[in-house]
Amino acid sequence: MIGLISINHKTASLSRREQFALGEEEAVQLISQWQGEQGLLGGFVLSTCNRLEIYYEAPNQVTQELESTLIRSLYRFKRIRHSGDESIFTTLHHTEAIRHLFRLACGLESMVLGETQILGQLKEAYRRATTHEQSTAVISRLCHRAFETAKKVRSEYLLSATPISAGIAAVDYLRQRITNFSEQPVLILGAGQMAEVIAHRLQELQHPMVSIYNRTRERAMAFAEKHQISSVYSDDYLPQALTTSPITFVATSSLTPIITEELLAHIPQGERYFFDMAVPRNVDPSLDEVPHLHLYTIDDLRSQQYLSGEEIHQHEEIRSYIQSMVQDFLQWCDAAEVRQTIGLIQQVSHQLLDKELSALPHDLSEEERKLISHWDEHLRTTYTTAIVSALRELSETTGLKTYSKTLLQLFTHIQGKLPSHDS
Repeated sequence: MIGLISINHKTASLSRREQFALGEEEAVQLISQWQGEQGLLGGFVLSTCNRLEIYYEAPNQVTQELESTLIRSLYRFKRIRHSGDESIFTTLHHTEAIRHLFRLACGLESMVLGETQILGQLKEAYRRATTHEQSTAVISRLCHRAFETAKKVRSEYLLSATPISAGIAAVDYLRQRITNFSEQPVLILGAGQMAEVIAHRLQELQHPMVSIYNRTRERAMAFAEKHQISSVYSDDYLPQALTTSPITFVATSSLTPIITEELLAHIPQGERYFFDMAVPRNVDPSLDEVPHLHLYTIDDLRSQQYLSGEEIHQHEEIRSYIQSMVQDFLQWCDAAEVRQTIGLIQQVSHQLLDKELSALPHDLSEEERKLISHWDEHLRTTYTTAIVSALRELSETTGLKTYSKTLLQLFTHIQGKLPSHDS
């Protein structure tokens, strides 16, 4: 069964969210730990500036006890003292978790409603899980259905006639607040996906003065070439980069602040604007107290909405379509469970037949053995076909789960009493 543990901009402040942010290596380590300690089949982690979402597949029902165990494990993993208050977390399982993922992929759960960057982030999270063998057949199907849902919603329901992301919203946010924005040099600090979106938006606006800084010169040069940026900084030249630009968009993967009071002590004083897109934050929050510095974070985008009236009117159609995709996936899950049960029935019947044939008297002729084996196989096929046919018929009329689960438990119990069988 699919489960979800989430902390996001709706349930927790930025200062709380950044405590639980997971880097790529941490995400892989956490899922691996849960597979070993909690017996989870697999999972993947989405960690962005607005949310941490951990999707996982449990072998059985997702219980409140399991959810609490996983949350406590997350606290320990991040070395955060657990106060006992878990209200900042949202926990969903199966139908609700699936619906949430589909809505998330469409940009309907984002702070900037309708943003498109989340889909790329989801694909990257799934790719990482697949690379480290933390995906499963169910998770793979789930993610691909989410991607398919997002693609259709965006193309057929016009949710995103123009691609929107938090990066675009951040640029527009400062444009509305800085009267001479178009005349001010802008620095992009970072060369990742968020920085790409910011650079692309500035290109669209034909902003004349854009600089790029990245710690690695090769990445900085490649980024600059792609976005036609002539002013490039790297290595130890961050103070010089900041000196030339009063407006800075900060979007790196650093887990600690890059812009600090110590760094700015070497920069000439003057009005400066920092938009910190990172979680954990890359700009020391205490700098917000400095009079001539203006610090903005991802939470400042709460009020911005990027759906037009017509698109909001289509919300009901979107909800209806997403619900149909959720039901389609649930039916696939049920059918997969039946296929698993059928496979086990056939496997156990073969093991039972082999067990009986091995007990035949040794003085039987080869012809007698062949005849007995033939009729045993015939009876095995007859019985298993009858069971499987009855299961399919009952499934179509009364639902799949009850009979399938019962038979799965029954034949698993039988198999456990049989001697080990090497095929």
